[in-house]
Amino acid sequence: MLDNTVYDQLSKLKLHGFIAGLQQQEKLSEYKEMSFNDRISILIQTEFIDRENKNMTRKISNARLKQKASLEKVKIAASRGVDKSLLQTLNSGDWIKKKLNILVTGPSGAGKSYLVSAIAEKVCRLGFSARYYRSHNLLSELCASVADGSFKRYLTQINKFHVIIIDDWALSKITEAEQKYLFELTEARNETFSTVFVSQTPVNLWHSLMPNGAIADAIMDRIVGSSGFTVDLA
Repeated sequence: MLDNTVYDQLSKLKLHGFIAGLQQQEKLSEYKEMSFNDRISILIQTEFIDRENKNMTRKISNARLKQKASLEKVKIAASRGVDKSLLQTLNSGDWIKKKLNILVTGPSGAGKSYLVSAIAEKVCRLGFSARYYRSHNLLSELCASVADGSFKRYLTQINKFHVIIIDDWALSKITEAEQKYLFELTEARNETFSTVFVSQTPVNLWHSLMPNGAIADAIMDRIVGSSGFTVDLA
């Protein structure tokens, strides 16, 4: 059995999974029959899995999701707009690699927030990063960052995430200033990152909620043009 000095050194190296595996090997006699190479391989694998799990947990926490959710718990119901093909696509993560957007629409109570939280959770489990925003708060923060001179820095911060979710999108008309900075955001993410837009308002009405028609055209082109698919929940 190793003395505490070794464990202290392993702890300082933050090899917590390795420590847990080593303690298990010392307790169970079956490991004594294994070769050194086999035992060390198991310890390295244990450390690797521990780090991966902690990294995934950290990403999910950092996503600031509205609720705990999982795609495995989303019920297939074609009548509601959720079929097996959709879940397979979401689970694969190919849409993230292709930098595609997802548009999720439907009335209040249709399950939009749960679905997008489940999507973000899966994004993190696939090794990508995600962040949840409410549309009103995001637009307010964009305008505030312009006022204090930190707009570029704030935009860079947002674009550290492979996927962002904008919930309560297009609930009401936005101002010209909000539209201008929204364009900058959609332009920065276009064909580079993925964005999930979540709205009670049908997609064909989003344009009418923006004051400047030309900029609205450009924004919608970047939202819909880079859209992988639309999920219309009933």
